[in-house]
Amino acid sequence: MADAIKHFNKVPWAAAMINDSTWTPRNTASRIPKPTFEDSFFAETLGTNRTIRYLLTLQPTKPEEEYPQVREVRTIMDLGNGLNGHPNICHGGFVATMLDEIFGVLIIANIELKIKNAGPHHPNNQTNCYTAYLNTNYKKPTPAPSVVLCTARFEKKEGRKIYVSGTVGDGQGTVYSTGEGMFVETNAKI
Repeated sequence: MADAIKHFNKVPWAAAMINDSTWTPRNTASRIPKPTFEDSFFAETLGTNRTIRYLLTLQPTKPEEEYPQVREVRTIMDLGNGLNGHPNICHGGFVATMLDEIFGVLIIANIELKIKNAGPHHPNNQTNCYTAYLNTNYKKPTPAPSVVLCTARFEKKEGRKIYVSGTVGDGQGTVYSTGEGMFVETNAKI
């Protein structure tokens, strides 16, 4: 994480977010290789100098009192040209993948706090979430290489269904894509 902070501090809009005391950098679990090969797509396949060169997630410094304790996350990604579908433009499927991933980061942040608050032996500590649907709206081409800001916001929870929304943009107000998704919470491994 220290390398990513150092890297993104060279980008003015990213540095402003990193140095904003209301936001705190957090580990992005999907960037850590695991012996089960879980998250290998983001941790290994997309962890190269031509794909996602650097990645940094920020969450609110002060969690909310009630669920969800983390209502928004921001992930800054430095994209290489190995993600292109057209010259200097990200593949649309990868843009949808970024939204799916940032939605997962938000959900995982809340699961981690739930486990922390419940204690290590609580029966709900085996909670998993799976994407049920993801709608992506492409507003403008996402340039690559470039540094982008992905955001995810909690919308609502109905039983085991979690609804989220988010954006991919340039960190300075331009939105390239928007998305919304629904995830299903389960205690079973599929």
